[in-house]
Amino acid sequence: MTPPAAPETWQPDTPETFIRDLWPHAQRAARRIQADPAVLLAQAALETGWGRSMMTRADGRPAYNLFGIKADGRWDGDTVGARTLEFRGGAMRQEQARFRAYGSPGESFDDYVAFLEASPRYRGALAAAGDPARFTAELQRAGYATDPDYAAKIMAIYRSGDYRRAVAAAQRTHLAAANP
Repeated sequence: MTPPAAPETWQPDTPETFIRDLWPHAQRAARRIQADPAVLLAQAALETGWGRSMMTRADGRPAYNLFGIKADGRWDGDTVGARTLEFRGGAMRQEQARFRAYGSPGESFDDYVAFLEASPRYRGALAAAGDPARFTAELQRAGYATDPDYAAKIMAIYRSGDYRRAVAAAQRTHLAAANP
């Protein structure tokens, strides 16, 4: 099974749909960094509220920034402005920021891996990619997010029984589609 044909309108209606539709992208990205695709999906689920809180462009189309990557001076692609919650001085505050925008979920996964690989500060996370708990802890230590509980929140999703069952179902669905 593949994501919908018209990615400009993709909006998952359940966590199971989110996982099923993104599974092939997560697998491809995870292979590149030798990570568990389920931990990448857990991070994307946290960042987007299971796809229900994706950033949108001015015309209402999704920006597909599944990993909350901000657009800094190194980014020359499309961007969107969005409100974000940041922890500053131990307190959570709303801020306005520019974020990277993509044409599809697959582009978001591809850029996520490229983003990690291009920055020396994520070397520790990439070195720990085979261990989901260490990987997320290293992302947090490197400053991927300002939330002091970022890694714990990803791992809570990753370890959830419902999540693990939905991942297993997605694996079976995609395996069956690949081997008719």
